[in-house]
Amino acid sequence: FNFEELVAWEERNCTILRKQGITTTPTYITELKIDGLKIVLTYKDGKLIRGATRGDGEVGEDITENVKTIRSIPLMLPEPVSITVIGEAWIKKKDLEEINAERKKENLPLYANTRNLAAGTLRQLDPRVVASRKLQLFAYDIEGGAYTTQQEELETVSRYGFLVNRDHVYCKTLQEVQSFYDIWSRKRHDENYGIDGLVIKINERELWD
Repeated sequence: FNFEELVAWEERNCTILRKQGITTTPTYITELKIDGLKIVLTYKDGKLIRGATRGDGEVGEDITENVKTIRSIPLMLPEPVSITVIGEAWIKKKDLEEINAERKKENLPLYANTRNLAAGTLRQLDPRVVASRKLQLFAYDIEGGAYTTQQEELETVSRYGFLVNRDHVYCKTLQEVQSFYDIWSRKRHDENYGIDGLVIKINERELWD
């Protein structure tokens, strides 16, 4: 919640590393935390075979036919890899306003925010409704494959054709993380998607593990 707690987190991490005989201080990838719905996409030999919600962390809902309507989710990857890609599905604020205006005319309950709209949309039984609502997805993680850094992982999902949020930054120090926070705490409400924080990842995969 504040810079002092962030410093304490780094100190705990470095203590853990020193016990392993590692004296390196981590660097960081800092990303915007998009206020949407977490989606888990499974590819086999490069082909999308399943889309699911996060659910309780172990069991989610199968939304495969719905995620196929999202244009920023490739149905086929450029390489025949078997991986799981994780991302955040979101809807633009202006689309929320337009949909709520239509629902108001029909005396239907309104969506409270873009996250609720994204979640409600992906649980629709009719994929045509999902397609009409123009969902997008920012990919941010891959399970499967060998990567030495988080930065390399983001570059890989981008190369595979996924949309990666452009506003992520490599930070050598926590002071650089704080500077990124200061900038976005002032302008986060200007974006067309909801932002409810930052995600700070240790960049070096060996240290992350």
